[in-house]
Amino acid sequence: MGSTVNIDTGGTFTDGYFTRDGTAARVKVETTPHDLTECLGDCVRRGAAVLGHGTVQELLLDTEVFRFSSTIGTNSIIQRTGPRLGLLVSSGHGSDLYGPRNAALLDLLLRPDMVAEISDPHDERTVRDVVRRLLIGGARVLVVSLEDSDSDPSGERAIKAVVQREYPRHYLGAVPCLLASEMTPRPGAERRTATAVIDAYLHPDMVRTLYRADEQLRDDGHPHPLLIVHASGGVARVAKTRALETYNSGPVGGAHGSARMAGQYGLAHAVGMDIGGTSTDVCLVSDGRVAYQADPHVAGIGVHVPMVEVAAVGGGGGSIARRTASGYTVGPDSAGAVPGPACYGLGGTDPTATDAEVVLGHIDPDWFLGGRRRLDPARARAAVQRIAGDDAVEAAAWGVHRALVDVAASEVAAMLERRGVAGPDCVLFAFGGGGGLYGAEVARACGIPRVYSFAHSSVFSAFGISGMDVSHVYELPVTGDTVEALRAARERALVDAEGEGLDPTALRFDLEVDGAAVVGVTALDGDWGAAAQALSGAAGARLRATEPARQAPPANGTAAGSGDGADGARKGERTIHRPEGPLTAAVYDRDRLAPGTVVAGPALVEAMDTTIVVPPGARLRIDDHRTGIIEDDR
Repeated sequence: MGSTVNIDTGGTFTDGYFTRDGTAARVKVETTPHDLTECLGDCVRRGAAVLGHGTVQELLLDTEVFRFSSTIGTNSIIQRTGPRLGLLVSSGHGSDLYGPRNAALLDLLLRPDMVAEISDPHDERTVRDVVRRLLIGGARVLVVSLEDSDSDPSGERAIKAVVQREYPRHYLGAVPCLLASEMTPRPGAERRTATAVIDAYLHPDMVRTLYRADEQLRDDGHPHPLLIVHASGGVARVAKTRALETYNSGPVGGAHGSARMAGQYGLAHAVGMDIGGTSTDVCLVSDGRVAYQADPHVAGIGVHVPMVEVAAVGGGGGSIARRTASGYTVGPDSAGAVPGPACYGLGGTDPTATDAEVVLGHIDPDWFLGGRRRLDPARARAAVQRIAGDDAVEAAAWGVHRALVDVAASEVAAMLERRGVAGPDCVLFAFGGGGGLYGAEVARACGIPRVYSFAHSSVFSAFGISGMDVSHVYELPVTGDTVEALRAARERALVDAEGEGLDPTALRFDLEVDGAAVVGVTALDGDWGAAAQALSGAAGARLRATEPARQAPPANGTAAGSGDGADGARKGERTIHRPEGPLTAAVYDRDRLAPGTVVAGPALVEAMDTTIVVPPGARLRIDDHRTGIIEDDR
């Protein structure tokens, strides 16, 4: 098997998981928010060097699969970088967009004056006048969502035909026109409208970045299409990807990685907690399976695109810390990759969680990213001092640290409550660059007995996407002749697979049926009667056609371990600060800890891209997979 490249871009760091000939390597570089193709290239170059390729071209020529997840969609909404949209709706719904909850669209992505009502979509003169008014108002993309288009899409199609005649593709003024009926056949005008509007808002940024990345990789010698991670849990080439399907795709990789590792360990329940630079993302896997949401929300707005269930909250290493009347808070706003925390020395002055960790002694300022970046402890201390008030700077830093623990623990506890799982019945997978700093204390707060920190935890979402299948999803109507629609979707999947160079005979077909709140999956084996019964009364349904991927191996560490127990991996000691006062913590090299080694807290276990805090009263044991497992001695 040749190489695989799996890259996940976050708000602060871009992570890579590279495999070749049964070995795996991890890479972490800074995200370049002004141009995500730049950090993508940086990650590929570093990955080529780590795997021993002489050039990037040599790596790409040897690469069989290149998977990529990104924060493009999330950033488009947060930063409001999407285009000005023009929306056409049925008469009487210009202000409510078919439901009270869609008023949020007007606050978030639409201007009220860019919403137009249409009484007769087949009246070409009226349609031309309305479209012209929206374009004069600055609309760059048009969205059409009529009230009953799930059962009769002819009105929407008539409007699109007028737009294409008036502004054909060969004109510079060609206008993209997206129909709600093209996005989903599911009923419910409120969610259909939101789905179409959000997809249209994300579309231009996606096209600009993803096609550029694809073309750049081809120019550099990669012979296969770039595969984009979908929030539904699969990958597909750019040409077969809708913008909304990529929203929050990075954390989905963490959920799939959690399912894979839970299966490897035979765990009934595992909570995945990804603490990155910008956010904390939480998932729960049971019996080795990820959970899906049939009716998820994007920026608080319900959409008709099923997604893997991941709860996200603003709070990570780059999140800005403040002091309030009730104590210290972290996030949701972030210093990002640039200027970043004050200790980066790039112009940032706001205190962040990372600055607090430097003050507490948890992070070695000379060994950040394996020494590639030197942090400035004086700047970190000065930033935290600004919010300390009458508190000692170390006490303020501890308050910030605990604030992020509370943010993460609250999200973990909420996930467990929603899914009806008790803390003592599961384990915590702590990953992301900051997972090891907070995992032990989050587990204590939630009554979880063990914390797993994998050798590849710092790039865990990138590892998770390395096992994702190529997957095409076809929405099905749930009224009319559902079996005929299912047969047609299956035939289309076979044609699409052949067109993409896949083996149609290798496809696996699954029928996904939405119930009240979950997605049920049934293997489609040609029993059309059973399929019709499954579709009866469904709120929504899809056919998923999958080509199973070859699993990239987990990275079980980069060295064989010293063989001398903890003493052989000990790097020294460092003073850390806690409410009871300063403590001396032993410092260990993560990659030199051999299987069977036990480290007692207080201790710091350092890798090139993360640090694990073993608090007093806890111990860390390295198992045969080089996973660090933290348990309480108390």
